[in-house]
This record gives sequence, structure tokens and C-alpha cells, in this order.
Amino acid sequence: MIKPHSLPIRYTPKFVVAVILLTLVLWLSGAEAIVARLPQFPLVNLGLILLLLTANLWLVAFRFWRVLAHFAIRVPWAVASRASLAGHAAGLVMTSLFGQVAGRQAVLRDFDVSPEVNASLAGYERVLLAIISGTLAFLGGGYLLGQHMVASFFQMIPLLEIVLLVLAGVVLSLWMGRSRFEASLSKRVLTSPNLSRVAWIVVLITAGQALILGSFVLAILALRPETPLLSSFAAAALISFAASLPITIGGWGVRELAAVFVLGKLGISAADAVTISIVIGLCATVVILVFTSFVLRKPMTQFPLDLESTVKTHSVLEIERASAWLLGMAVAVTIFFQFHVELPSGVLNLNLADPFAILALAAVSLHVLMLRQPPKWRIAGFNRILLLFSVLLLIGFIVGWLQIGVTQWALGGRLLGWLVLLGYLSAGYLIAVHAGSRGARRLGETLTATAVIVVLWQVVSRVLYTQGWEVAIPTPNFEGYSGNRNAFAFQLLAVMTLLLAYSRVYAYRTGGVLRVALLLGVVLAGLVWSGSRAGMLAGIILLLMGGLGGMASRRSIVGALLMACLMWGGFWLMQSGLTQSGLTQSGVIQSSLMQSALSGEFSNQERVATWMRAFELWRQSPFIGAGLGIFMAESPAQFGHPTVIHSTPLWILAEFGLLGLAVMGWTGWKLLRFALPAASGRTLDRVRPTRAALLLLLAMFAIFSLFHEMLYQRILWLVLGALLARSGAAVTQGRQCGQ
Repeated sequence: MIKPHSLPIRYTPKFVVAVILLTLVLWLSGAEAIVARLPQFPLVNLGLILLLLTANLWLVAFRFWRVLAHFAIRVPWAVASRASLAGHAAGLVMTSLFGQVAGRQAVLRDFDVSPEVNASLAGYERVLLAIISGTLAFLGGGYLLGQHMVASFFQMIPLLEIVLLVLAGVVLSLWMGRSRFEASLSKRVLTSPNLSRVAWIVVLITAGQALILGSFVLAILALRPETPLLSSFAAAALISFAASLPITIGGWGVRELAAVFVLGKLGISAADAVTISIVIGLCATVVILVFTSFVLRKPMTQFPLDLESTVKTHSVLEIERASAWLLGMAVAVTIFFQFHVELPSGVLNLNLADPFAILALAAVSLHVLMLRQPPKWRIAGFNRILLLFSVLLLIGFIVGWLQIGVTQWALGGRLLGWLVLLGYLSAGYLIAVHAGSRGARRLGETLTATAVIVVLWQVVSRVLYTQGWEVAIPTPNFEGYSGNRNAFAFQLLAVMTLLLAYSRVYAYRTGGVLRVALLLGVVLAGLVWSGSRAGMLAGIILLLMGGLGGMASRRSIVGALLMACLMWGGFWLMQSGLTQSGLTQSGVIQSSLMQSALSGEFSNQERVATWMRAFELWRQSPFIGAGLGIFMAESPAQFGHPTVIHSTPLWILAEFGLLGLAVMGWTGWKLLRFALPAASGRTLDRVRPTRAALLLLLAMFAIFSLFHEMLYQRILWLVLGALLARSGAAVTQGRQCGQ
């Protein structure tokens, strides 16, 4: 069941979040007071702020030029600066990540820089920027707010813990099946010259952060000159970090909200804090508009281009392949980690993989728009299927709009949330299309490694907590970092499908059966501990399909069941001993150390009630449905809190009618017809594991979706993209480019 307080802006589009937060801040702070303070802003400080932001704009352009050179892409300074400014300009009207890639690509496409490389460069810069900005915010928070508040923040969002688990997942994934390509890539990345280049980029990013923080300090001192200089820098670091979060466009709303909270600790009024934040936002926008309008209006022929300088030391295809691989794998190792940010209008659910998925969507979309190269899939007409789903969502949104108006859940949660899912589909596509037949298997190994690390750490952290260690308080349910045990069970089941499908491949290797049994056993134990009834039912059916249908190694399945029983039984005995000795912490549910309690009768009753209401909505409009978001909008009156229809087919039927059910059924038939050959024949070939994984994935989704709405689970689309991508498409594209 979805928590009521997590619904309002969970998937709200970034511009809507910006408007909501900015309106809220202006209302709380007093818009009249803010307007009255703006003319009092000293012109000297305003001029210095514009100067610092201008310097940062060109420093970012210089940094991008150096990043291009570090990736062996040598273009003239005029081209790199023009591309950087175009990215800033595009970021003013769309999400910063997508806009940055789209704007840069408009300039760089004439220099053999593919969208995959461009997106990876943006991801590389953003990761380093997040590390440096986060470090400065941590230091500033410790100085300004005190160690206790900083510790409370890291209990709510365990960033250091997540980083360590991600690194552990990467190491385990490489141990499971590192390819020659990955080994070669690792050697090139970890060389001294490359590390020195990274250090050089870190210096440039730090310098840019100093300029931004300096502009905030000037704005603070303009209205409150008595504020201590060090405190001003500490506050600026916190506000700047909050504004960099990918929640709104340009940081609007979040920056003002953070300014009110942080500057309030310095005794600065809410009106002055919002004024300071708005001045910084407006100055940054003015600087971007002035310089981009001046530079971009000049045609490229006015720039002295040295075409020989664009020659790369590595082939276009090699750089493109490495970039796509890194981008896709970044999604795979971070998709299990999401956290909730408390905001006045609700709780915002952020997944660490979302920024990388958006970059992947930008790369694939720009291929389609600029290179006229649509994605190539194993299933004929799959692009038309995606288009049909998009049109279906749009029709449902319009119908709902005409019925009850625009709702946040319909617009942000479903319509624009569909774009995020396409980003995950694009990430899986990039992995498979640039890695050939190994792509889906390496994705499975990476997902498995990360899932196993998450399960094991949940076990360790719960044991440590019962022994009095100062670790984060475990959640009542065994749910990993998903925030919902059914979502976590779905993630583990997706991993299971890949493990089972490729278990016969591992069976031919020395120790392969034992390795799969151990990993699959940990996943099965985590599935049982989650307490998800639909998840456990789907898991049983997957094991039967894999074992009896010949799609998986039976020895691996038997070993995994023994491993899962040993883990579950061992920790049950441990819990019994701890309970009898009185050593269990009161913060953990006393009935079990690991095992989540099964849902009660209330959950069953509400699920059935949502099904009945779904049928009522369908009968009212059987052909095109009631409209997207209708059920969610009326659910508080029907059930006392916001909720969804606990069944994917019934949700489609209720809000999209027979038209939606026909689209969904036709899509399922196309996927099933492609996967069915996996169930026949006894020989193992290169295609069968992929088709077997797809067949198991479809079965898992069908079972789980009967009792929950799972169509918008990120991992489903990531795995689908890898399984359906046509291997070798990237090679064809490279040959078309003259490689």
C-alpha cells in the first residue's frame, strides 16, 4: 500500500515542483516584503555578483573543453565554449541534465561527438560536481548547524553508506564476470595520467564552486553586512548544494526554500533570505542569456576552425562504446538506492539512477532526432509499441483533464514519469547494443552483485543494531533502500530472472554452479525476508519454470534453495537466542530480526475494494476509460487516503478502457511470441538465455501485477531494454560514420 504522505510530489515534474516551492516560499516570507527589499540591493554588490557568475560561466566552458580533451576529443576552444553556452541556454527551459546534453549536442554533432559520449561527459562532470559540492555542504553544515544536525541528515539519507555499497557492488560485479573490454577500460582509467586529469578537473570544479559561493556571500553581505564571513560561506555551501539537486529547473524553489532555512540560522529574516536567493537566480539567468545570445547568433563559419585538431587518438566507435557502457552500468549499480526528501508539500522520492537514466534518454533521443537513427530492437515494430503507449497515456491524460482538470499525479507521476521509464529502457539498450551478446549478461551480473550486497548489508546492519552499534535504525520491513517491500521484492525477482536464465552458461565454468547457488540463495532469502506475498508466489513459479522448463541449471536451483534455508533458519535461531537473552533493541520489531510480517486483513480488504471501484469506473466508460488520474483523485474520498488500484491490468482497464487493454495485450503477445522459443529445444545457444530471461520476466511481471501496480518499476524497463536491444547496431552505426 502506498503511504499517503509520499504521493503529492513523488513524480511531479520539475517545473511544477519549482512553482509549488517558490509560491510556498513567497507566501510564507511575504511577497510584498521581498519586492520592497529588491530595490535596496546595492549596485556594487550586484555588479560583483554578475562578474563572479560570468567568470564561472566561462570557467565551466573551459572545464568542458578540458574534459573533451581528456576523452581524446580535440575541438577548438571556440567550439567547446559555444557548446557549453548552448547547454546552459537549453537548461533554462528544460531539466538541466537533458538540456545540457541537448544544447551541447547541437554544436558537437558536426565533430563526430556522438550523443552517448556527450551524455557520458555530462555524467562524469555531474558526479565530480556532486562529490565536491556535497563535501563543501557537509563542512558548511557541520560549522553552521552543528554535528548533531549533520548526523541526523546522514541518518535520514545515508550517503556514505550508499557510496560504499555501490563500490562493493562494482567490485563484486567485476569479480563475477569482468570482460576483456572492462579490464582494458579499467587499466586505462586508473593510469597516473588519467588520475592527474581527474585531479585537474576537480581543481576547476572547486574553483567554480568558489566563484558561486562568493556570489552568495556578496548577496548575503549586501543585505546583512554584519554577518560573519565564514558563516556566510558555510551557508552559501549548503544553499548551493540544495539548488544543485535535480528536483526543479534551474534550482528555483529549492534554492529559496534552503535559503530561508539556512540563513534563518544566522538571524536573517525569511524575506531577506528569499531576496538573496532570487537575486542570485536572476543574475545567473541574465548572464547566460546575455552571453549565449551574443555567441550563438554568430554562424560557425565566423569561427576559425582547425579541422585537423578534431582528430582523436582513439576511434569514434571505441570512445562511444566506453561512454555508453559506463553510462548504462552507472544506472545498474545505483538503481537499488533511493531516498525521500521531506518537503512542505510532501515527500519527494529520488532514485540515484534517475540522473543517469535521463542522460541515457538524452543520448538515444538525440540519435533519433539528429542522426535519424531510431533504436533497433529484436522485436519488429517495438518502436511503434512505445509510440502507442505514449499516445495511450496522452489520450488518458486528456480524458482525465476534461473530467477533473490537471492533477499532479497524472501529469508528473504517469505522463512525464513515462519519460523517466524510457530513460531506463534507453540505459539497458545502450548496454546491450554496445556490448553485443555479453551486454545483458553483464547487466545481470551487475544487478545481481548490487542486490546481494544490499541484502547482506541489511542483514549485517540489523544484527549490529541489536547489539547496540550506532547504525541507522532498521525499517520495520526488510525493504532495502526502495522504501517499499513490494518494490524491493520486485527488484530481487528481476535479478532472479537473469540469474536463472544465465545459470546454464555459468554451469559450464569451474565453480559456476556453486557461485550461482550462493548468489541466488542470498536473493531468495531476501525475497522471503521482505514478506511480500506476491513476490514469494512469483519466486516459486519462477523456480518451477526454470527447473522444470529446462531454462535454468537445476543443480544451481537446488543449491540456492539450500543456501536460502540455511540463511533464513540461521538468523531465525539467532533471533530466538537474542530474544531469550533480552539483547534485542526495542527499535526493531520483536517478533523477528529479519522477517517482515505479512500484510493483514486490512490490506486484503482495501485491495479488493480498489478492484471493485476499478470495475465501476470501467463500466462508466468501457472504451476509452475514465481518464488518467481519476482513481487517484477520488481515492481520498473513497478510502480515506490517496491510493492506487492494486492491479496493473485493472488500472489499465479502469483509466484507459478496452483501448488500453488492447494495447497492453498486443504488446504482451509480441513479447511472449519472441520469448516462447526459449521453452523449446535442449541445446544452449547465444540467443536462448536472452529469450529465457524475457519469458521469466514476463511471467514474474504478470503474476506480481495481478496484486500490485508494477508497470512503473524502473528495473523492469532497464532489463527490458537490455534483453530486446539488437546487438551489433552500434557497430553498424560506427561503419556508417566511416569507422
